[in-house]
Amino acid sequence: MKYFRFTILVLILSPCLVYSQREESEVTDYIIEDVNIQFTGTGYFEEDDILAVLQTPKSEYFNPSEIALDIRRIDKFYFDNGFFDVQIDTLFSFIESDKEVRIIFKITENQPYYIKEIEYNGLENIYIEAYKEIFTINTPLVSKGQRYNKDLLLSEISRIIKILNNNGYATALSDQPEVTKYISATPGTSNNIKIRFNFITGDFYRFGKTYTEIPDNRDNIAVPEIHKELEYRENDIYSKKVLTESENRLSRINILENARIQIKDIDSANKIINLTVTASLTNKYEVEPELAAYDITNRFFAGAALSFTDKYFLGGGRRFITKVTGLVHAEDIYLMELSLQLFQPYIFNNNKITGNLDLSGSFLRDETIDISTLKNIIGINYELPRHTYINNLFIDWETRNERFTVNSPHDSINGVSSFQTNLFSSVIGITTVHNNTDNFIFPTSGNYQSYLLQESGLLSMLIEQIFSTSTYKYIKLMNVSKFYYNFYPERATSVLATKFLIGVIFEYGQNPLRITELNRETGINRIPIEWRFIAGGSISVRGWGGRKLGTFPLRENGGNFILEGSFEHRTRPFLNTEGLFKDLGFVTFLDFGNLWEKPSNFKIPDIAIAIGAGIRYYTIVGPVRFDIGFKLYDYEAETNKWLFQNSMKVALTNKIAFQFGIGHTF
Repeated sequence: MKYFRFTILVLILSPCLVYSQREESEVTDYIIEDVNIQFTGTGYFEEDDILAVLQTPKSEYFNPSEIALDIRRIDKFYFDNGFFDVQIDTLFSFIESDKEVRIIFKITENQPYYIKEIEYNGLENIYIEAYKEIFTINTPLVSKGQRYNKDLLLSEISRIIKILNNNGYATALSDQPEVTKYISATPGTSNNIKIRFNFITGDFYRFGKTYTEIPDNRDNIAVPEIHKELEYRENDIYSKKVLTESENRLSRINILENARIQIKDIDSANKIINLTVTASLTNKYEVEPELAAYDITNRFFAGAALSFTDKYFLGGGRRFITKVTGLVHAEDIYLMELSLQLFQPYIFNNNKITGNLDLSGSFLRDETIDISTLKNIIGINYELPRHTYINNLFIDWETRNERFTVNSPHDSINGVSSFQTNLFSSVIGITTVHNNTDNFIFPTSGNYQSYLLQESGLLSMLIEQIFSTSTYKYIKLMNVSKFYYNFYPERATSVLATKFLIGVIFEYGQNPLRITELNRETGINRIPIEWRFIAGGSISVRGWGGRKLGTFPLRENGGNFILEGSFEHRTRPFLNTEGLFKDLGFVTFLDFGNLWEKPSNFKIPDIAIAIGAGIRYYTIVGPVRFDIGFKLYDYEAETNKWLFQNSMKVALTNKIAFQFGIGHTF
């Protein structure tokens, strides 16, 4: 078998041009009436695929020069997709009376070429870990038997260069891949090609010294504190990925602004790269007023808040925030709150362990009840290595003391219309997270799982006995799993996202409520809404409104068992364009699930199903979204449970819900 180097031939324009005897100036005033694509023989592509690359259909007047360019565009499109022997002819029909022209592009695709052999040059001497990552840990994008595709070859080059850059080869680059076409008389061996990738890895480098430049260091930011946030140490293997991660982590030091890590110089003799951290400083203190609005106990509260922030509290990168909030629903229904928050970017001198402390006190006055609350939350986040299954561990401990004063004959408990009670709770939660998704704003591949174990009662039972308080005792378990599949890896414009959630709360003990005035105990369901599960709304089953989904009367107060799932197709058709529409996206979805008062009440026929569609606009803080959901299967309907069994009027009045939000539904 012999072969020769394949090169792109210069396209000879079709001899079938009807207007060849005309002067170009004579036909440029013809209006384009229609443009069609005709395939002869096989048709691997659709007509719309070809029209998308042409300029002539977008023009009003006939232009022979544009036709010639469009022929080249079609030829390039086919060549880039493995059809090296494509033939393109054109046919024109001029309508003299109307000064119109009909254009037909006649395409004979012929057979595509397939990859028979792949050769990687220049990677023979790279160190073993990088070699494994290229060919073993990750799967090459190009394989034998695939139809030639130029974009896929470029994606493979980009993949390998990225791995090399992350494994010490900072200056790695690639020449254009070589395509060799096989010529053989042996049956079954035609239309085959050989791909040869040519890489130049350059020298193997390690991280050198890191210098820091803060032009106006008026707040005396300590350099060692900045270096603690770096993901690398001197003499580590150079990695562009680690460099980017380090730069991102510098934003946790809130007082730093525009922090960048740049190459200072490259020591070719010692094979090290020295770096410089450059940053400016924001104001250490910040006072920020804001308008606030919340839904509390199914009532709308609006008001204002004022916060004071110290972005470098006692050094060490700490951030301290104090905030005063005032909200009003009516003249005698209002909420006042004071909160203190402290964020510690590293604990035990480890930048992988961060902590936060939240202290707050609030007073809520309602028509019939006054609630005074003191709350303390301690949280710790431990970032584990990315290559482990569990890569984040969260521990939260919340202690809360609530004093209730009830004054209404309408809210009596066992005949007592005016009473006081003291409720103490201690809730400890442990959450483990696996997350290997590729993007926070628009995840296109990977998966996410979280597992929550939450307990209330162990400490509060001791406090209950000493101070004669009330408490609640329960164990909560929850799992959330999300999966993302990218239909077009090279463009990331079409993604299937799925979610499955299951959660259960087991209450234990008598959970008595102590009423001071009667010196007695009474039983009552008291687990707060924030610990219970709720269903329906913009991040749940979207055919139902917020807190409107459930199999029991008081569903808005939450239940003890939930099962939910979603299938969502996300598209960003204009992602590779410029302008306002670049960040526009669309979704279609199917949601299912429901909420039960307790696990023993679960029934499969109670599972609700919703379908719908939505629009997204992607911003720096995530997508702003609007969804329209329909009740595909309404478990509560006495008749006509399925959407298609109802009239259009019923579907648009009783089976529809509108949802707004910021951020993905999951």
